[in-house]
Order: sequence, then C-alpha cells, then structure tokens
Amino acid sequence: MEHSRIHFTAEFIINEGKNEEYKKLIQEMGKMVEDNEPDTINYEFYLNRDETKCIVNETYANSEAALAHNNSVASQTLLPKIFDVAKINRFDVYGNPSKELQKLLASFGAQTYNLFAGFSR
Repeated sequence: MEHSRIHFTAEFIINEGKNEEYKKLIQEMGKMVEDNEPDTINYEFYLNRDETKCIVNETYANSEAALAHNNSVASQTLLPKIFDVAKINRFDVYGNPSKELQKLLASFGAQTYNLFAGFSR
C-alpha cells in the first residue's frame, strides 16, 4: 500500500522551571515552520495541564518534506535550544519513510510504524 504522508508524534518532558522558555521556543518554531515549509501539513503542540509534558503532532507531505524540515533554519537554530530545556521521551513515526529518512529517525530513537491498512482523504 503506497502512502506518501509521514506523521510524527513526539512526547517531550519539559525540564523543571523551563516551561515559559519552552513555550516561547515552540511558538517561534511553529511560526517559522508555517511561514517557510509549505509541505508541512500539520504542526501542533499540546501541553498537559501542569505544562510538564508536550505532545507534538507533525504531518509531512512525504519523506522529502520531513527531511527538508530537519534541514530547515527553524530546526537547525531552534531545535538545539528546545533540546536544552526539554527531552524527547517518546518518538513515533507513522508511514513509509524513505531509507534516508529512516536513517535520520533512528538517530532520534524513533519507533516506526508502517502503514498496513486504511485510508486518508
């Protein structure tokens, strides 16, 4: 079954006392991605009530768009700052990523789930 979209779901644990800095960084990151990455279809951040965890949902048109996101100015400049105030606790990838994207995702410890059945409109 061929389906080119790639979906990421990541859970971040925010370092104690770094909530405001984290929120500022993800707002800036979201704005940069929205303005500069047209093949990023979905880019959403969800905070739990006490703002100690954040779930990030991302959808890319294809593997090339996900790779472009990784190489973007936003990821190259802001992601290191985000990793200074939060850590990835879980990173799941849904879809059929290219070999190049699989290699990159492995460096983040991502678990990949290949599409088995279903559809997307």
